[in-house]
Amino acid sequence: MNKLSHLELTIKINKPIKTVWKSLVDWRSQGNWMLQTKVWSELDQDQTIKNGKGVLIFAFTGLFPNLYPKIRIGFLDTMEITKFKPPTLCEVIHIGRVIRGSGKFELKEIKNGTSFNWQEDLVAHPVFLLIMKPFLLLGVWLSLRRFARQLSR
Repeated sequence: MNKLSHLELTIKINKPIKTVWKSLVDWRSQGNWMLQTKVWSELDQDQTIKNGKGVLIFAFTGLFPNLYPKIRIGFLDTMEITKFKPPTLCEVIHIGRVIRGSGKFELKEIKNGTSFNWQEDLVAHPVFLLIMKPFLLLGVWLSLRRFARQLSR
């Protein structure tokens, strides 16, 4: 039996929306701020593809992510971009074996910066969600704070 779990966090970043967007959708650099994660997309292999709807993104999260695929202690999250509206919205569908569901990055201009809202609606076994939800929220919260700090340098 599968269950849906909604996860959502919002953080303020003291940078203009276009700066935040540019860094956010640089998929490969997400590994610099996403905890224990290596991220890449098909854009890395095929320079003729334009970032946007239909692009596949891959994120390996686990131990020694930079050694993936040699060491595979973790899980691979495969996503397809379903909506891409720069500089405010990127929606994905998770199509991997372990993680299913949808996700969304939404940016809004606010006074002195940008509001970054991260959402996931994950479908997984209830026991997996019960055990993993607190760790996922903590990991994403820490990652978003790292992202904000990275942009503030």
